[in-house]
Amino acid sequence: MKAPIITLLICTLFLTSCKDSTNSENESLENSSIDKNINYNTASEEDNSEENNQRSKSETIDSEIDPSIENSSSEKSDNTIIEKPITNLSGNFIKIGDEMDNSCSCYCLDVNYNGNSELCLTPSKMYIDIRMVKASNNLTNIFLVAPSSKNTEGKDIPWAKFDKNTPIATITPKGNGEIELDWLGFTMNGDLAIDYAILGKKTLEGNYKKK
Repeated sequence: MKAPIITLLICTLFLTSCKDSTNSENESLENSSIDKNINYNTASEEDNSEENNQRSKSETIDSEIDPSIENSSSEKSDNTIIEKPITNLSGNFIKIGDEMDNSCSCYCLDVNYNGNSELCLTPSKMYIDIRMVKASNNLTNIFLVAPSSKNTEGKDIPWAKFDKNTPIATITPKGNGEIELDWLGFTMNGDLAIDYAILGKKTLEGNYKKK
């Protein structure tokens, strides 16, 4: 009678032991899975952190490059020589391209703010007396005074009707020591005298250099 009871107890203990072993293995597997997930998440976080560091370094390098480019452009700009225009004009200038006129019979310009000067409209034939007045921005206005007494042509031109207070030309200094004459033309009552608009333009307009 005792033998079956002992056998039953042994079987019960054996089954209990097996069950505990199974539970232990399951817990071990679960713990192992959790550890793997933790390790994976940690590795992912480290990778993300490293990627963020690399991105931050790249942005830092880019931010450092841009100022250098700007500094380089600034240095180039600083090294650029800005030619200053002539502020005090005076003396005799000769038209570039007509330097053969050594005697200044027609292609010279006498810059004078204290008295009248002479301009040649047609070589050896037609001249006018003019006055020069300084304006703003280094600009010089040229005004008609009267036709020259030595003219051999132009007696039929209505000189008396031309405006005397409207510029017929302007002089602008250039940065290389030259000056530029821009011919505007004669006017009557503020309007351009169409019939005489180009009179003197071909002869006078252009760049001049100091003689």
